[in-house]
Amino acid sequence: MNNQIPDLPTIVEAERKMFGKYLLPIAIALIVIGLFGLLSPVILSAVTDGVLAAILIMAGFTWIIHSYQMHQHQLADWLKPVLLLITGGIMIALPNAGIAAIGLMFILYFVLDAYRNFTQSNTHAGHGRGWFIFSGVIDIAIAILFFVTWPQGSLILVGIFVGVNLIFDGIILLMLRNAVAGDHK
Repeated sequence: MNNQIPDLPTIVEAERKMFGKYLLPIAIALIVIGLFGLLSPVILSAVTDGVLAAILIMAGFTWIIHSYQMHQHQLADWLKPVLLLITGGIMIALPNAGIAAIGLMFILYFVLDAYRNFTQSNTHAGHGRGWFIFSGVIDIAIAILFFVTWPQGSLILVGIFVGVNLIFDGIILLMLRNAVAGDHK
């Protein structure tokens, strides 16, 4: 197993190969969708719920096909695909509940990320320690924001956080495109 962190040129080249000539349109689309999400966070929250529900349902059907092909006959072999299908179906039938569940997942994510940042700050006593602590404090603040406004706040907060993430992903892709263009001049 290779535990070395790849250098920037390696990362840029991998992204360029993955997105190819579509890097610019993908970056612009992510930024536009992200901006739309900031303007209409409830709609982006619903879209996020729908996308996750679709993934769960596709996973459930895929698992059913797998179980059938493997001639699985025990209840335990069919429980996972049925739960995936039911969960996806509930997220479609009751989108507010699905968005609230996504809000709970965000709370868990930000608490775990804060823990990681605080423990990393102890590991890196020199450079970057303050940034790890700052990031951990921000993570805790976001987790508290989700927690105190849950479940109603999730309708807006999920869309806002997904929108902001999409904007930053688009900006990063544009920066990668510019780095690749700069390398080829």
